[in-house]
Amino acid sequence: MKTFLTLETGATQLDVGFEQSKNILSDSSDALTIKLNTLTELEKLQAVLGWLVVGNYPLARSGLDCLINKPAFGWACGSYVAWTGDDYILSELAEPIAFWKNELTRNSSFSSIYRQMGFSALAGAYHGRRDTGSAQDFERSLISKDETYAHDELNRHQIDRFLTIPPLPNTPEHLATILGLNSTLNADQLYLVWERLNTIHSDGNKESLNTSQTGEVSDHLILASLITSCFLLGIMGTLPDAPSGRVTLEPNIPNNLNYFGVRNLRLGLDAVDLLYEKEGGQHCFVIEQSRGRVPLNLILRPNISGTEINRIYIDGEIAELEWWADSKINRVFTQVQLYLDQKRTVTVVPI
Repeated sequence: MKTFLTLETGATQLDVGFEQSKNILSDSSDALTIKLNTLTELEKLQAVLGWLVVGNYPLARSGLDCLINKPAFGWACGSYVAWTGDDYILSELAEPIAFWKNELTRNSSFSSIYRQMGFSALAGAYHGRRDTGSAQDFERSLISKDETYAHDELNRHQIDRFLTIPPLPNTPEHLATILGLNSTLNADQLYLVWERLNTIHSDGNKESLNTSQTGEVSDHLILASLITSCFLLGIMGTLPDAPSGRVTLEPNIPNNLNYFGVRNLRLGLDAVDLLYEKEGGQHCFVIEQSRGRVPLNLILRPNISGTEINRIYIDGEIAELEWWADSKINRVFTQVQLYLDQKRTVTVVPI
């Protein structure tokens, strides 16, 4: 399968690591399909998320089917619908979804992350299908979520320990942290994690990878999934809703990332480009729909360094928008909603 997704950050090692990881995940060979049977439940989930973010939907579906009747199924199923737009599987897999919901509701021994991410993802999937009753049923089961960031700075040595003990995630909580999905790491810490994942990849350090029965191919598959998903889900903050023709981008901009360009990010039958550049204290986001007949509805919710926002421009015109700040982490936030009927530019000028 060919995918034209690209990432450019200006850092050669990071760009090459992402490109090679994307190519691993884009491989639709029979060997990888067979390998699914040898992966653990958590590894299958990581593979599904990686295949989704690079647009390899056939293998993502194979991985999803392998997770039926497993605690990770809800997270994988809701994510599959959100990325592919294939909400027909909510009917096709109605019995496994009902079984999963019942098991995760009554059995408190399962990971709270599997419950939280699964109920949230499936609620979003049913909302995308405009099945409000089913969506609200899943929302009522959601566990309250602590939306706080870590206030203790992790240095590079601590990030290394975080990634090497264990070398790859062995709990769903650890996975959610590495992917920036549970607000444990701030933007700078998450970027350090992504850099470290790329270093492990470029060094080819087999001792730093899990040497389980899944073998070297599976190890590279999981690392590739972490590298692509950490950036696209955590740093870029991609929250697709392909059935509704909507995408939310919540970029968590670290202080030492001045530029990145993501092109041809596939969202169902559509694709988008996002270019970010920081220059002279201004944060500029350029978003364009590169594929699709109907303009997508974009929600842009950037998270940048600062104490206040001085001005916000949309397509060169000053805009009066609300913003909010978290003084504990020196971060400011705003939200912009636009239709991608043309190339759109949002410039945020913080203080």
